[in-house]
Amino acid sequence: MTRAQHIVRACRITAAALSLTAACLAYAHWTYALPGVVGAGVFLGVADSYRREEQRQQTRRAALDAAAAADEQLLLTDRDERSAA
Repeated sequence: MTRAQHIVRACRITAAALSLTAACLAYAHWTYALPGVVGAGVFLGVADSYRREEQRQQTRRAALDAAAAADEQLLLTDRDERSAA
């Protein structure tokens, strides 16, 4: 697992714990649940931003790998043409 995946998992676990706590506190009074709900939303937002950033990096890495493979193929073709001439 990458560092980002660990952070996403930790944020989601924390958000789940906060949501559970908020649900338990809501039985006493609904206002007691507000900090837990807001905190869970913040942690889920952080988790989502890390997840999206990792996806962007993976997409960019795949595009760069494909470009490198295409360049390598062009260089091999060019080298073969020069040696044949």
